[in-house]
Amino acid sequence: MSRWAFLLLLAVFPRGGAAQLPNLPTIGRNWTDVSYPKIFYTTRNEFTFGLYYAQIRPMAFADFFEPQPYRGMIGIDGQISTSGSKFVQLQARLPRLLEGWRFSATAELARRAREWYLGIGNDTELDKSNITDAQPHFYRSDNRSALFRGEVQRQIIGNLRVLAGLHLQRWRIDTLDNTPTLLAQHAQMGLVSFVDQPTSDIAFRVGLVYDTRNDEVAPRSGVRAQAIFAVADSSVGDLSYTRTTLSAAGYLPIGERLSINGRGLLQFMGGSPGFGSLDLVEQADRSILGLGGGETHRALVDRRFLGEDMLFLNLDIRYIISESPTLFKVTLIGFFDTGRVFLGEDLRLTTDDLKSGGGGGVALHLFRAALVAGTLGFGPDGGVLRFHTRWSF
Repeated sequence: MSRWAFLLLLAVFPRGGAAQLPNLPTIGRNWTDVSYPKIFYTTRNEFTFGLYYAQIRPMAFADFFEPQPYRGMIGIDGQISTSGSKFVQLQARLPRLLEGWRFSATAELARRAREWYLGIGNDTELDKSNITDAQPHFYRSDNRSALFRGEVQRQIIGNLRVLAGLHLQRWRIDTLDNTPTLLAQHAQMGLVSFVDQPTSDIAFRVGLVYDTRNDEVAPRSGVRAQAIFAVADSSVGDLSYTRTTLSAAGYLPIGERLSINGRGLLQFMGGSPGFGSLDLVEQADRSILGLGGGETHRALVDRRFLGEDMLFLNLDIRYIISESPTLFKVTLIGFFDTGRVFLGEDLRLTTDDLKSGGGGGVALHLFRAALVAGTLGFGPDGGVLRFHTRWSF
C-alpha cells in the first residue's frame, strides 16, 4: 500500500480564495495566473512542502467546450520533503496557441530519495516481511535525474497528427545510506552494475496520433490511438536502444452520466537500454511510468515491474454523481488493470503471468482544466491507496 497516512492539499484555481498567492503580472492581457502552496504527508516521503505557479491562456468563450483545456500554460512546480526528496519542474504546454500545432516542453531536476526498487522482470516479489524497523526502506533506492523533454505536433488531416520529440536525461541510481536494501544486496551479488553510475539517456522520437476525444482532461467519448518510435544512439549518449509503443484508448458514453472506457498498450525495446530507461512509457504530450503506478496499473506500487517489453490493459467505469457545467464534476470510478513485462523473452499477446487488480475511487474535476482524485486498488501485493492529479488515460 502507498499508505497515504494524511493528506492536506491547499489548492485554489485562478483568481480565487485565500490560498491563492499574490497575483504577478501576466504574459499578456489574455492570460491569467494560478498558484497554490502544497502541504502533505506520506509514510514514503514524510512531510512535503511545495509551491505551484502557472500562467494560463484560457480558451475563448466560443471555444470553451473544445477538447483542449486551455490554449497555453507555462508553469513552475517545486517541492521538498523531510525524507530528502525534492524536485523543481518548469513546464510549457501549448495545445492550441497556434491553430494546427501543439508544443510541449518539460525541464526537471529531481531527487527521489525513496523510490521503489524491486528488481527487474515479471517474477519480482514484494515480501512485506522484509520491511521491518531495522530495514524500513528495504525496497527503496535513491534516484537523481536531470531531464528535458520537448515535443511538437502538427495536424495532418482531420484528427490525425504527426509528432517529433527529444528526450534528454541524465540519471543516477544509488543505494540508501545506513540501511539494508534489496538494491545493495543485488549490487553485492553482482546482479546489477548501474549503481552510482551517472548515465546519459538521449533519444529522438517520431509518431502518429489519432485523437477524437471530446475532452482531453476527462474524456467521455472518442478514441485516442498512438504509434511512437524512439531511438537512442551511444554516439550522443551512453545508451543505444529502440523503443516502439502502440496504444489505443476508447471512451463509450452510456446515457448522460455513465461511461465505459478502456486502454491497451504494447511497448517493446531493442538494443541495450539502461535500467533507468525501462520504466518510461512513451505517450504523446507527456511520458508515463510503468508498469505500476497511477498512470498504468493502479493496483500496483510505482515501478513495480520493469522489463524491456510490456503490455497492459485498463478498464474503467465512470459515473458522474454531481456536476455544474463549466464549474465542477464529481465522478465515481471503478477500475480493473492488468499487465506484465517481458525480460529475456519475446513480447507476445498472452494471458500468462498477468498481474491483475481492481478497485474504485472518486474524482473532482474543476474548471475543465484541473482534476483531483483518489483511488484504492487491490492487487498481487495487497492494497494501494493513491492520490491523482489526472486520469490514468
